[in-house]
Amino acid sequence: MTDSLHADPPFGGTLSYIDSVIPALVPSEQRVAREVVEHPEDVAMMSAADLASRTGTSAATVIRACQSLGFKGFQHLRLLLLRDLPSRLEPVASGHEGTPREWLPSMFRSAGDELANALAPLDFDEFDRAVAAMAGAKRLLIIGNGASAPIAQLATLGFLNSSRPSEAPADAVVQQLTARSLGAGDVCICISGSGSNPVTLSSAEAAGAAGATVIGVTGYQRSRLHELSDMTLVCGASIAKWSTGLITGNVAHVLLFAALELAISAAAGRPPTDPAVMEGVMSLVGRDEDGSRDSTGRDDETVD
Repeated sequence: MTDSLHADPPFGGTLSYIDSVIPALVPSEQRVAREVVEHPEDVAMMSAADLASRTGTSAATVIRACQSLGFKGFQHLRLLLLRDLPSRLEPVASGHEGTPREWLPSMFRSAGDELANALAPLDFDEFDRAVAAMAGAKRLLIIGNGASAPIAQLATLGFLNSSRPSEAPADAVVQQLTARSLGAGDVCICISGSGSNPVTLSSAEAAGAAGATVIGVTGYQRSRLHELSDMTLVCGASIAKWSTGLITGNVAHVLLFAALELAISAAAGRPPTDPAVMEGVMSLVGRDEDGSRDSTGRDDETVD
């Protein structure tokens, strides 16, 4: 059974929350949950017996599925679906028909709606615990592979900018060796949208075995990464299902790390951006006022 729901999902976020839990359910409960996600307006008007008939299950299975999802029962779920109905009234993008001028605005609106609900599964108590652990860590290691690799690199840059140095090696072997070198007082953040990337899981296991605190960042409530983590930050499960285009990386996780950076800076009494670090970054990527050096720092006349 999944973790119990700490509070009702935010307005419009019930389906995103359910999405994040579905993989943890048994097959019969998954059929019930998917019917809810795919036909929320219909389910909101059904009885438990109606939903059981539609999914080829029993009324008892419907009730167990609702409880496994973290709700008090089927009536609790129905009330949340009815509450969220106004948020689903506007049409969303369904394809790429026509010219980009016709479907691109709809794609962005749809993505924005999904992103607005991406925090529905997040446990804010876990978020606070993660901030405290990261703010007090001696070393901060960030692990991300596959589509999560760019997120790890962006997070490292963000933490550096806020004077919270971190490490994010790109090579999988170096990741595991670094994880093994951690100890008590260190924190390893492992990012995996599915929670099941074997390369990332190996580093999580190594960091935990070394005595470090492991924080999982994923899209699903229950996964192997959740089992290996001391705390888990869950958001963004539904974003991977955007039918309007292939998403490279997870925008929700990028925003989550930006929020962590801000919260850690606030906890330490520091400004969110260190002016000295920012000035150093600009000096590295910018040109001199007279244009004598390019962005690599080489003199123009020596470039061949």
